[in-house]
Formats: sequence, structure tokens, C-alpha cells
Amino acid sequence: MISLIFRVLLDAAIIVFLLTVLCCWRALRPGRMPVSLRPKDLGLPGEEIQLLTEDGKRLAGWFIPAEKPAGVVVCLHGYPANKSDILLEVSFLYPHFSLLLFDFRGHGESGGRITYFGLKETADVRAALNYLQKDKRSQSLPVAVWGYSLGAAVAILTAARDRRIKAVVSDSAFASFPEMVGHYYRSLGPLKYLLAPLSRLLGRIFLKADFDENSPERVIGQLHCPVLIIHSREDEYVPAEHALRLYRQAPEPKALYWKSGSHAGLRAEAGSYQAKVLSFLKETLGKNKGGEDSDRS
Repeated sequence: MISLIFRVLLDAAIIVFLLTVLCCWRALRPGRMPVSLRPKDLGLPGEEIQLLTEDGKRLAGWFIPAEKPAGVVVCLHGYPANKSDILLEVSFLYPHFSLLLFDFRGHGESGGRITYFGLKETADVRAALNYLQKDKRSQSLPVAVWGYSLGAAVAILTAARDRRIKAVVSDSAFASFPEMVGHYYRSLGPLKYLLAPLSRLLGRIFLKADFDENSPERVIGQLHCPVLIIHSREDEYVPAEHALRLYRQAPEPKALYWKSGSHAGLRAEAGSYQAKVLSFLKETLGKNKGGEDSDRS
């Protein structure tokens, strides 16, 4: 009887382990979604560009230059997605600002096979900043970063260490990635207390890093620029508490804006959302125009 119970428990443990490995591997290699919208479809003067990261990844992007921009906004998509998924959402920023959109590694038309959930995507943003420093149309302009979901977390992670970023708009960012792993398994009841730590262990094995390292709440206090934190109180994917924690730990100047709808609910209140973001960026980048430094911290 004891041997039978042991065998059942062992088999169950093996099944749980294999299912967790499968889930982790699928999460690290999201299916590439096709680029469904391009700048020309919206009448925007988009140019296809290629970025090269410091670790050799080639990223596909668009540069949308404005005639008399107040600055440049680098726009970062979520997971799993690509630059076309946010193009319509950020198009209101043009022609007030020039825009740069790109696909994170492992997404869209960019190189790379897996996603690192922010552990290496900061290098992708730095590649965009390097591009803007070299292009004559943007090298003298202040740069802001607008990010959504994973992109918002990456924006904070990058801005905390790179002074070239003069403002951050964080839309629906998580504060703690390990907590998001546990939240992912929330529908499995008590099993989540087993699967979440196991997923974190597998993350260390596959990515050779701890998921704590890509938690924005660890570094947001180091920001050297203004930050606008946007979230929905009805967000079913990233609880609103994450936004409150980020806001409390962020240094001044900072602002918190509650949007309506779900995790992806942005278009429902496009007018007030757009007005808030435009006002924030015009004020913050206007102060830096012509006087920014390009040094990293």
C-alpha cells in the first residue's frame, strides 16, 4: 500500500514537472504574430529600420519622423505581440513627436528565438536609443519611452539606468514578475503554490537569471526622469495594486492616471487618455529640448 501511494505521488510529481516545463518553454517561445498594420496604412511617413543590439540581435523597426517634433517617443509593445499591435494606439502622438517602434527580440519580425521577459529586452531599448543618437533628425531631440504591459516594465527597467530617457509613460506595467508568474496559475487553486516556485526555478535554468531582476519595483526608485503610471482598476491580468506600488516607490516628479476598461482597455477612453499622455510628454520633453545630456548613469 505504501509503495503504491509512493508510486502515485511520484508519477503525479513527474507529470506536474513535465507540464511546468512545457508551459515555461511555450512562454519563452511565443508564437510570432503577423504584422497586421503598417505606418502607410494610417497615412504616416514610416521608414523601415533595423536595430542591432549589443549582444548581436537584429531588430525590425519603424521610424516615423515628424517635421517639427518636440521630441521622440520610443514605443514598446507587450507580450506576446509586435509593433503593429500598438501602432494605432500611439499614432495620436504624431506629429507632435517623432516615433520609433520596433519588435522585441523573439517577437514579430525581429531576430532571437526566445523572450526574456525584460531580463535582456533593456538591451533592445538601448539599441533604439543608439539609433536615435546617430540619426541627424533625432540626435538633438529629447527622448521619451511609452510602454504597454511588458513594454512598460522594460521602459522602467531601462530608464532607471539610462539617462538618455527623459520621460516614461508606463501603461499597465507589473511591479513584480515573480508575482505575475503566480498570478498566471491562479485558476489552479493550491497547485499554484507548487507551480509558481517551480516555474521560477526553471526560469533560472533556462534564462540563467532570477525573475526578481526584471521586477520594476526594484529599480523605479532610481529613475532620473518624470514618470506617468497608467493602469486600470479593472485590470484582470495585472492587478491594480502593482500600479500603486510602482507609484509609491517612484521619485518625484510622478503622476498616476486610472484608465477605464480591462488590461487592454485603451481605446474606450481615447480622448482623455490621449490628452493626459500628450500633456505629460509636452511638458516633460519641452523642458529638455535642446538641453539634454546623452550620458548613461
